[in-house]
Amino acid sequence: MQGLGDTLARLDAFRARWHLRLNADGGTVRIAADALTTPPGLHASCADAFVTSLGLTPIGGNWELLDAEVGMEGPRSARAALVDAFAHNMVFAQQLWLGEDNALAMGEDFLACFDSVTRQIVTNRMYFGWNPITTASIEWAFVAFDDSTIALLLATAES
Repeated sequence: MQGLGDTLARLDAFRARWHLRLNADGGTVRIAADALTTPPGLHASCADAFVTSLGLTPIGGNWELLDAEVGMEGPRSARAALVDAFAHNMVFAQQLWLGEDNALAMGEDFLACFDSVTRQIVTNRMYFGWNPITTASIEWAFVAFDDSTIALLLATAES
């Protein structure tokens, strides 16, 4: 298992690798991370507590729990959701943002920051729509955590 320092160091390295590319064309991306002071508990409660601490809106049971273990074709695949979020421009979907290959690489890097035994990841988008945590006209949020660390990957854009 990774320790707290390992996860935070990996998230810092992730931010250094991807921050400029994520904020270049497709939207504005916020990456925030912190240590967990208590065990994470229920995924929705954990995500809500973290986004609230960042001044964002909690959405309760509307966090969709994703599967970080399955590939792109798996049900509720975290990888597929990350590719959907970052492959194309948020406003002009016909324009590439990262492209599928780079979006998958970015998603793999993000997931690899967390201990694979205890990591969980949620999103504010479900099959029927999305539940906003900001006032942006378009957003896609991911909150991932393991037993020691939590992080937000938030993409926003204005249409």
